[in-house]
Amino acid sequence: MKNLLVFTLACLLLCFAQGGQSQELNLTDLRAANDAWQDGQYAVALRGYIRLLNSPAGEQFLEPIALQTGELFQTTELTTDGRNPKLSPDGKLIAYETGPVKATVTRIVAVANAYATLAELPGIGAALSPSGRKVVYLKLPASEEFSKAQAALDSAQGVARFGAQQTVTRLQGKLGQLMVRDLATQQETELPAAGLLKTAPVFAADGETVFFVGAQEAQTTRNDIYAIAPGASQPAVITDADGFKTAPVVDPSGKVLLVTLPGTNPFAAPRPAPANTDARPNAGNEAPQNTQPADAGQGAQGGGQGRGGGGGATRFGIVDLATRKVTAVNGTAFTLANGGSAVAYLTRNGQENSLNVIATNGGEPLTVLKTTDRLDAPAFAPDGQRLAYQRMTRDDWEIYLIQRDGKNETRLTREIQHDLLPRFLGPDKLLAVIGEPRHRRSYLYDLKTNQRLRLFHNNTVRTIAPEYSWAASSDGTKLLIQADRDGDTVSNERGVYLMDLSRRVTKAELLARLEKNLAAELALQSAGQKMFAPIAEVVRNVVAQASTNRIFEYEKTLFDFDSKHITRPGNKLASEYLFSLYKSFGYEPEYQWFEPRGALGGKSANVVAKLTGSENSELVYVVGSHYDSVAVGPGADDDTSGTAALLEAARVLAKHPQPATIIFASFTGEEAGLLGSREFVRLAQANKLQIAGALNNDMIGWANDNRLDNTIRYSNDGIRDIQHAAAMQFTRLITYDSRYHRSTDATAFFEAYGDIVGGIGSYPVLGNPHYHQPHDWLEGINHQLITETSKTTVATLMLLASSPARLKDLKVVSYNGKTAELSWAAAPEKSVKSYVVTVGNGPRVKVAAPRVSLPNIAPGTVVSVKAVNARGLESWDWARVTIAASASVHGK
Repeated sequence: MKNLLVFTLACLLLCFAQGGQSQELNLTDLRAANDAWQDGQYAVALRGYIRLLNSPAGEQFLEPIALQTGELFQTTELTTDGRNPKLSPDGKLIAYETGPVKATVTRIVAVANAYATLAELPGIGAALSPSGRKVVYLKLPASEEFSKAQAALDSAQGVARFGAQQTVTRLQGKLGQLMVRDLATQQETELPAAGLLKTAPVFAADGETVFFVGAQEAQTTRNDIYAIAPGASQPAVITDADGFKTAPVVDPSGKVLLVTLPGTNPFAAPRPAPANTDARPNAGNEAPQNTQPADAGQGAQGGGQGRGGGGGATRFGIVDLATRKVTAVNGTAFTLANGGSAVAYLTRNGQENSLNVIATNGGEPLTVLKTTDRLDAPAFAPDGQRLAYQRMTRDDWEIYLIQRDGKNETRLTREIQHDLLPRFLGPDKLLAVIGEPRHRRSYLYDLKTNQRLRLFHNNTVRTIAPEYSWAASSDGTKLLIQADRDGDTVSNERGVYLMDLSRRVTKAELLARLEKNLAAELALQSAGQKMFAPIAEVVRNVVAQASTNRIFEYEKTLFDFDSKHITRPGNKLASEYLFSLYKSFGYEPEYQWFEPRGALGGKSANVVAKLTGSENSELVYVVGSHYDSVAVGPGADDDTSGTAALLEAARVLAKHPQPATIIFASFTGEEAGLLGSREFVRLAQANKLQIAGALNNDMIGWANDNRLDNTIRYSNDGIRDIQHAAAMQFTRLITYDSRYHRSTDATAFFEAYGDIVGGIGSYPVLGNPHYHQPHDWLEGINHQLITETSKTTVATLMLLASSPARLKDLKVVSYNGKTAELSWAAAPEKSVKSYVVTVGNGPRVKVAAPRVSLPNIAPGTVVSVKAVNARGLESWDWARVTIAASASVHGK
């Protein structure tokens, strides 16, 4: 983005070269606003941008300001709950699945008709015909067997989900009916495929014949690609070869079909996952996995590691549709050229990796490139004469380009994060993404100027919007994106968005965006100042004691233990160091020993230290970080950084007890499956510990640029706002946020106690290329960033432990359609003096007792309640309840 702004400023300088003093002042103002933005002074920056847009030269600043603050191109939200989005090659139709998983429907919408719904199909796996007239899908009829399997999947946790998902997938193939819907007439025809397990239907080039992956139910060593022509009484096998085939890709010319040749049956019966499997993305020693863009006519671009839909397969097949002969090719990450004349793919021989091209009508493959660097995700240019691909350059994926004859290799990207998944949107336009699977951002590259534009955003200042999949129209003007635009990665719902690359936002739309963001930023600042006001001076004095020198000392010592995985000697050495350090701060630390499978010596331990509360000692706030690392590396960022911040917070607060108790928890076994945090929670529940809130810091130190920024990862809105306020008032940290806890130690607390968690981490906003790698070293760490994060943690803990917790048992005692009687459990904190009640967005009502009578209340009104203590501090989150038309309703 900084390169883009420099480029834009240079262009503006040329435009204004003849313009005089007013234009020079405008450029100075733009630089000042950009500097404020980079420093996290967002209100100052937004005011500056608004002034520039309202100036006589405002239109000329639209592009840089739009890109700095969000999106440049018009984007339409199609749904907030969409799965498996697909875009027809001509960009005229969109298909996506929506609704509850047990009752999924596939919605087909027309782009040109204001996204009007053309059809809602009761099933999954839809594929559009080349003309867009028809759609084929797998209809899922009502079935008690399937309902039970889906319920089992919904309730399954961890590795148990593996077998449950396989059961559901197999039943979908068994019970599903292949249906073709004519979108013009809405007439529907069932294709004859009785007795077959079936999946992945696609239309042939003629737009009438349907291919699908099928297998006899009892068959365990083979499946096939079947074809059903119009009027046929039964499907025909078109793959004359043993073994498994899946993910058919249609050659637009109609001559060949590409299939992945996996090593396992896609309809395999359920089998258990290995014990202690960590099901997270990038678990263990693996390099970052690639989630490819959804295919939009350029060939197979699905599956991990850039493979052609095979999910790890090392072979693919070229099926001659005339002879039904399958030519097996040893290779991965295959992609089909426009027109279907050739396939690009990768091979590996020892340490040597090759990018190859083979004609689909036969002949010997041509080796385009050989290297000892890892390669991935090749993509053809529209004319088939140039290829883009990923190449591992030192520790980082970068995008390269090369001619099909192997000449003129050029490097396109030099980003410190991973650059991934290139695909051409035109002869000189390339789409690629940056980051790792939990948060990737899409960019458009101009191959003539080597400039890039960020594409998708949620047009807000603070909230992060992870992207997950991309599909482009054949002319490169439409881009279909699946993303969490609201920043909520906790819920299963994801949005689907269509971006029109031919239409830019207007000046009026951009001004409305900036005004909205300015109001939100000012409200956040004002609320934060108000919530900290009673203790701000005390917090400032305590936070000032944090030391970057001490932070580095903790990091260096832990780093020198090398790997701290539970299977490595460094794990025990680290636990002993933590124990002695907590003791040196004045605590009486404890080991929480347990016996995780595979642990060296048969056991490992959390190390915990308690700062007993001065007033409400029975109420507990937990702040934790994991001190273990992956087996292959020292884990400087993951998570020595979080551990160092935790230790400094414990040291700084040691002489400053707060009203409630604070437990500092150094967890073990996170990299082996959240083992330490789950053990901590198990003991806490067994001992009936009253945990009111929890913070977890993980991966907070990566030095990706000059900015001191990190992401608040939270489930609770109140804790999120406290952490923003803490960072803004008492530190140099710039904070973003995302509703997020997946695969972190915060998950154990969320599952046991609900939405009481917050904390800070680089993910999902940053993508550290050293994540889970042997080269996660101290050289990649910003120690000041860790210090500022530690300060934010200290300030957050002080406000949480000094404030009343969220009230419990808020309920509607009675409601007669007009007057509502509410009650709630009295706040447990000893200094609570009153409660404040708000009705909708109305004024506050103050009451002394834990009950209230509210007249003139309409059904559907939300009532919120907080406790207020003697120092004027309010509960850190609202308890809320919605007034129903009748009867009592419990809130949270």
